[in-house]
Amino acid sequence: MTCALAFLVGIAAAPAAAQHMPPANPNYTPAPPKEGYSYPDCYCTDSQGKRVEVGQHACLHIGGREIWALCDWSVNVTTWRHREGESCPTS
Repeated sequence: MTCALAFLVGIAAAPAAAQHMPPANPNYTPAPPKEGYSYPDCYCTDSQGKRVEVGQHACLHIGGREIWALCDWSVNVTTWRHREGESCPTS
């Protein structure tokens, strides 16, 4: 089974809504799967095609912009979450 990837849906369309998203819960651990079953291997893919685990941040390059985003869950798919005002770390 594979996971669907929702890629930055609504970032440009609803920046005000993005500000009100609750932060991801770093203490969340899913329940163990039933005996004989397993969870699918779910993750996000950044703008360079690299794998990003759920709960990790990545700097995405989209339309000439840099966006600091969190790989997170939305219902039953992985998605990128971004809050206005957060920017990619500089080195």
